[in-house]
Amino acid sequence: MNIGDQIQHLRKREHLSQDEFANLLYVSRQTVSNWETGKSCPDLETLIRISDHFGISVDALLGHDFPALPSPDDKAAKHRRLIFSALLLVFLVGGFLGGIWFRAVSPHPVAFTMQKEETYQTENLGQPLIDAGTGYFTLPESGDLHIEVDASTDDGTLHVVMTDTDGRVFYQLDGQSLEDAQTLYFDKGSYVIQITADAYTQDIVTLEYQIEVRN
Repeated sequence: MNIGDQIQHLRKREHLSQDEFANLLYVSRQTVSNWETGKSCPDLETLIRISDHFGISVDALLGHDFPALPSPDDKAAKHRRLIFSALLLVFLVGGFLGGIWFRAVSPHPVAFTMQKEETYQTENLGQPLIDAGTGYFTLPESGDLHIEVDASTDDGTLHVVMTDTDGRVFYQLDGQSLEDAQTLYFDKGSYVIQITADAYTQDIVTLEYQIEVRN
């Protein structure tokens, strides 16, 4: 079974509705639905949270045969899995940041991608704006760039803004669901992509985005 099937199997085994399952993990019901239908996948932190709460290994959630509940005495193995998961997360984050740095200093043509799915508890933010992500890339020579945007949020309004280092706006897109693909002329230089969300009313807000910029 894939991860969506595993989560659905686990939820039904525990006799939980999608709403009840979502509340246990501090996510929205729509997020659980997206997991189960394969539209998105939980991030590593959420997988560990599911693993701890229901006593199922991360490996099993990622697609191996659905196991029986582990023995309560298996604390050492569980501790090793958590350490491995933490190291894997550090490795992935380091690789992602290294990739951003390499693209920023590389003289080669632009091939920049940023993507994320995240659930926010808005009452913990302390401000009416979600700072969803920031990306950087450098264009070694002036020319055309192809921009593709695919983003959505289950509550509120998303904003994608691309500026140069002087703050001049070269590209902007706003809305609850964003879809765009176009080619624009850019000057040589460094650029910043900022993704934010506002005007939300729910306590829990889920958003996801994928942005690609290439020659």
